[in-house]
Amino acid sequence: MSASLHLNLLNDDERVCSSPVRMRVMLPVFAVLTVIGLCVWWSLLAVRLHNAVQVKHLQETRIDDLKPRQEQVLSLRAREREARAVLEQLRFYRASRICFSETLLRLPQHVPEAVQLTDLRIPPPPPLPPPPFSSSGLAVKTVPPGPTNLTEAVTLRVAGRAGSSKPSEAVRALLDAFRLPDFTNLVRTAEIPKGAIRQDTARGAAVRDTILFEITCDCGERRFK
Repeated sequence: MSASLHLNLLNDDERVCSSPVRMRVMLPVFAVLTVIGLCVWWSLLAVRLHNAVQVKHLQETRIDDLKPRQEQVLSLRAREREARAVLEQLRFYRASRICFSETLLRLPQHVPEAVQLTDLRIPPPPPLPPPPFSSSGLAVKTVPPGPTNLTEAVTLRVAGRAGSSKPSEAVRALLDAFRLPDFTNLVRTAEIPKGAIRQDTARGAAVRDTILFEITCDCGERRFK
């Protein structure tokens, strides 16, 4: 029986791997490719960052250029709101007007001969309260002046003097005239306030029969819609 013998005459450093890809060659190649890839990636990242910074500076410059225009627009919008508020208030007052002219034109026909009117006025509404103050002592911004309620009472004040043998009756006749149909479309109630009839002492003793009087007429309410 014969036995085959295998004789190895290669040194260890002369051995060659049977694989077509050699690790001692590919490892440096992989390392170089990795370094190149990282450099390309960082370069792209730096370019993108630079572009973003440039865009940011450009946007900031445009914003700075637009700030004066923005402030002007905001100022115009604030003025527009104030103008609209004023126009709205005027519209309220226009819709709530009460016409006195036609009624007052009929008044001379009903004034007795012994009566002389010295004052005829429509008292204004009570003044608005002062603006509130904040804790720091500064006035709080309030809405533009205008009606604070949906309705507002309207009164007509008639004052004068009566001089005759019976001045009180002349004043009473004028009071009753405000209750006639010529005035009821405007005047709801008419009365002489307590203490509104008094002696006219300013003109001396020669006119002791002259009295001063006041008549207050309730003209209802005007509504702000």
